[in-house]
Amino acid sequence: MPVTISCPQVLDAATRAALAESVRTSIKRWRPSFESWKFALFRSQSGKGWDLAISGPRFRKVFTLTGPLDDLPGLVSAHIDAILAQRRLT
Repeated sequence: MPVTISCPQVLDAATRAALAESVRTSIKRWRPSFESWKFALFRSQSGKGWDLAISGPRFRKVFTLTGPLDDLPGLVSAHIDAILAQRRLT
């Protein structure tokens, strides 16, 4: 299961590692196959949050997340869980 995670504006190594682990855990939970997923996290253009771009099989969206940097791993995994749970129902 190839998962590519890009977060160049997150400078804290511990936060980057937590983000990567939360994304991989969420993807394994909902899509334990050989699908290719890409995640990119950037500062929002408004400067008030983070833009999360997700692309996968037949899926491509950008979401804006608001919250402190320390909460990003939880916010990202919650969004991924909600998206993939909804896609499983359809």
